[in-house]
Amino acid sequence: MKKKHSIGRFITLAVLCAIVLALTIFKFPLPAQWSDSDFYGFARAINLGIEYQGGTSYQYSVKSNSTKNFNLENGISSSMTRIKTLLENNLYTPNVYRNGDSVVVELLDEYSPVGITDIINADPYFAIKSEQSDTAEEKIKAEDVSTAYGTTSGSNIALIMTFTDAGKTKMADLTSSGSGTMYIYIGTTVLPLSYSEQISNGVLGATLGSGATLDQANYYASEIVCSKYDLSFEENGVTTFSKEDAKRNVIMAVCLTAGLFAICVAILCIVFKKLGLVGSLVMLMALLLQIILLQAVPIFVLTGPSLFASLLCMIIGAMSIYLMFNKMHSEYKMGKILYASVKFGYDKIWLSIFDMYLVLLFPSVITYFFGSYFVKQFAMALICGLSVWSFSTLLFTRSFSRWFTNISFKNKDYGFKREAHVDELK
Repeated sequence: MKKKHSIGRFITLAVLCAIVLALTIFKFPLPAQWSDSDFYGFARAINLGIEYQGGTSYQYSVKSNSTKNFNLENGISSSMTRIKTLLENNLYTPNVYRNGDSVVVELLDEYSPVGITDIINADPYFAIKSEQSDTAEEKIKAEDVSTAYGTTSGSNIALIMTFTDAGKTKMADLTSSGSGTMYIYIGTTVLPLSYSEQISNGVLGATLGSGATLDQANYYASEIVCSKYDLSFEENGVTTFSKEDAKRNVIMAVCLTAGLFAICVAILCIVFKKLGLVGSLVMLMALLLQIILLQAVPIFVLTGPSLFASLLCMIIGAMSIYLMFNKMHSEYKMGKILYASVKFGYDKIWLSIFDMYLVLLFPSVITYFFGSYFVKQFAMALICGLSVWSFSTLLFTRSFSRWFTNISFKNKDYGFKREAHVDELK
């Protein structure tokens, strides 16, 4: 009875894996009553870097034109948010990140963009006036603001500005009448604001109108900060990845993943025979779960480093399975029967395997928060991969190997051997 149940479980898992594999690879139309779009497959839904999607990459050096001593680091961080919004407003799909002392702008699926540098170097503008007029006096300027950021306030979106000592004095003078309206000029946008808005200890909280988004508030904040730093961007180089280049890189990535998977499966099957097929099923399920997770993480982008990290997780997972099977073999060599060898072998090594994953996972989390763009993508792939493979190898290997002992009762199906002088323990 146990044998039939175990066979049935493996058949069910094999069918399930086949279905998920099809959903991962293939694209097909959805029924009209569900959606007007197509289902693209989990693997196709992963966010691709420019080398796998195609497009044009610009690298810019950053220069501050201000005569005052400002923190250039803060200026660059704010400028990246502003650049991304400016390009999106011009109907581009940008990816903006920092690479050392330079800012890199990637335009996906764009091969002959026009006027990118002019868009990026558009002069930011910020001022608070007492009248709604382009020629009215600027009561408060960007230099009077120390920090600015967007945030949520209940169900509303707010723009928070913290003023310098000079800015506090100017704001007090502006609102001394107790009633009236000030006008905040941010780029080409004018935000009317009554004196009754939240102004406390030099902090102004401006609630944006209905329909405003947090991204919009952050853009306003970046416009304010960039007005303060007066940065300019000089183009250092342009790299274009054609559609043919991107397609070739995708094919290479798929072949590398499939080849490495096949090598790991071959090693398991050669050493552990039919038990290696159980390990192969564990690896397949872990790989599918890894792809599903990566496409579900919006901040993940498949780049060269993140692909390497994902493949590294696969190798670590295969090594974990090998070590568990090898420990089971060691228990069999000591004279235990097959079921006991599988059970006690797993029980004696799973904690060491778990510790290994934790040792690798913690540095990956720390690296994500302090690394550059490509380091972050590498760390994110490690975090997702290690999480999936640790869960899969530890849980699935335990269950599947015990199911297998209900099906096969010969040590040769496990690749296990025992010295002739060792007696079987009862």
